[in-house]
Amino acid sequence: MLYRITTFGVFCIFLKLFGGIFFMALLYYSKVNVNSHIHDIDNDNNNITIESIMDRLYIALDDKKEFIKTEENTFTDDNGELKTVIKKEIYNFSQVEKIETENEKYVTGWLVKRSPVFAEEFDIDKRVSKKVVRENDSISTMFYFDLESEIVSFYSRLKFGHNQFNEGFEGLLDLYIQEIGFKVILIKNPFSLKEIMNMLQKVNKIEASIIPPNAVNREALKNLFEKENKQLELGNITKKTIFLETHKKNERGMNIDSPLIRETLEVSEAYMEFGYSSIELEGVTKNGNRYKYISDKDSPYQTDIPDAVKEDRNNLIDYVQEGIKRLLAKFTIEKLKAKDIVKSEKHTENKEE
Repeated sequence: MLYRITTFGVFCIFLKLFGGIFFMALLYYSKVNVNSHIHDIDNDNNNITIESIMDRLYIALDDKKEFIKTEENTFTDDNGELKTVIKKEIYNFSQVEKIETENEKYVTGWLVKRSPVFAEEFDIDKRVSKKVVRENDSISTMFYFDLESEIVSFYSRLKFGHNQFNEGFEGLLDLYIQEIGFKVILIKNPFSLKEIMNMLQKVNKIEASIIPPNAVNREALKNLFEKENKQLELGNITKKTIFLETHKKNERGMNIDSPLIRETLEVSEAYMEFGYSSIELEGVTKNGNRYKYISDKDSPYQTDIPDAVKEDRNNLIDYVQEGIKRLLAKFTIEKLKAKDIVKSEKHTENKEE
């Protein structure tokens, strides 16, 4: 373990110094929910717990089972006849490794997707191309499944995106414990613009779009943004986009305390609360990783990993664990805030009584 951490630390320093030469891959994070027995888990009168189910998964997961997804498509051919094509995808785990210590419990490996591919193959003797079907064509992505937080992380690939990963992972879990139904759901980005800015050591790009509110909703923003709204109205502008950028190799990045950037972020964030603005940021975190933020409420939580090391199991573990820690810290803060709100409301109710 010491060797792995030391190697990773040296790599991070190297990445900070020469980060511009690396291509980055995106890591996604999904929550593994126990969907079918959720009411039994809530009931204290039985022995079904999330922990016991995760323990069973930890023991059961291997590379033997296969989840087969079939999709039937019917179409009319050139002769007006109905044709049916059955598309098949097969998912399985590969190179599974399990780690359990006093402080952590996780499974790593590859999720493999196999499907027939129609292609051409060149016949060297006849000097012609002929149509062939590769029945077992495959593509895979490494995953890290944390049994403590029930979070699975993975990187996306061309023709193997996050939706296919979640569907394949979910289908396999259902096979390993057949009496329990699982649901694997992509985790959305829970961080606000201010929180993202605090994470970043430097910002390279800002793209902000503002859509002025209509007459019915304008009153909510009138006092704060009367000047901005007036300028858009005078120009008959229905959408304003600001694009600010500095070169990625610039060590300082943008001066986020400058009047132009500060005003752009403040106005965008305020409009965002009412659904009238969106913003994209690109920069580098304090530990040297590239980071991209999209304010869309449906955008997934993502972190980066250098393309060159994403298939190295030890490096992937380090990057994912860092991403999960940040996510869990945010969830903990939100829970504490929610508890404080409930306490405050109860205290107010008691005073009124």
